[in-house]
Amino acid sequence: MMNHLIDALGGEEDTYYLLLRAFQISSVLVVGGEIVFGSPYGSQSKYKGALALNGQLTWVLMELVSPVALLYSYFAMDSFIPVTRSKRHSLVSTAFCTLWIMHYANRALVYPLRQASRKPMHIGIGLVSCLFNALNGYLNGRWFSVFSSGLYNDDYFYTYTWQVVFGLCLFVLGMVGNIYHDNILMRLRRPATGKPNNRYSVPIGGLFAMVSCPHYFCEVVEWTGYAILTQSPAAWTFVLATLCNLLPRAYSIHKWYQREFPKYPTNRKAMIPYII
Repeated sequence: MMNHLIDALGGEEDTYYLLLRAFQISSVLVVGGEIVFGSPYGSQSKYKGALALNGQLTWVLMELVSPVALLYSYFAMDSFIPVTRSKRHSLVSTAFCTLWIMHYANRALVYPLRQASRKPMHIGIGLVSCLFNALNGYLNGRWFSVFSSGLYNDDYFYTYTWQVVFGLCLFVLGMVGNIYHDNILMRLRRPATGKPNNRYSVPIGGLFAMVSCPHYFCEVVEWTGYAILTQSPAAWTFVLATLCNLLPRAYSIHKWYQREFPKYPTNRKAMIPYII
């Protein structure tokens, strides 16, 4: 069935770039959708109806889709989809896949299991997130294995030294910053008593002095570093999608903080220091 669909669209290469453009366009449309409908998951979720799923379990499952899709499209997809280009698994591209897996090992397993609690999630949000992660994993995995056209040869790290050093530094700083600020939020929800606290309070520490959602800012920094490091159009598309998703959500959370806490610091921006 997959073969027939791809053949009808002009082969995998044409399908790949069609999906890449569709992903870019849909990412921009997400901004308008979140402005109109909000971002109804996590702290912004109020749904408790029949279609509500366990928040932590749903988060784990939908986040695991991304590394699974990446690894499958990188290693195994040619078993049922013929390609017109030779497939390459270099040490460089495998290293980039490893960084991806490192991020999602934390995001899909460590992060949700350390949370004190998580609000129920609407099944629609979970399904859309699974689709997003599957497409994102496919686009990046196939770029690394097929459509990068030999970019990731053994001399890549020497040829593109500044991109490698700068991109890797941003990736590491972003990932560490994301985890650090997540820890601050977790301590608010699980105080010294060790018992979950369902009441929200104003986070303090790190970049919270400047913005309401520094963990989102750090995630954008992390994936920007990854895109610089890999020079991948799929990775840059992921940066666009991340920014379009997190920026309006951060703004919504920022306004929520201001409504809930009358003495909320007035100097804080929503996500990007000094800007918004």
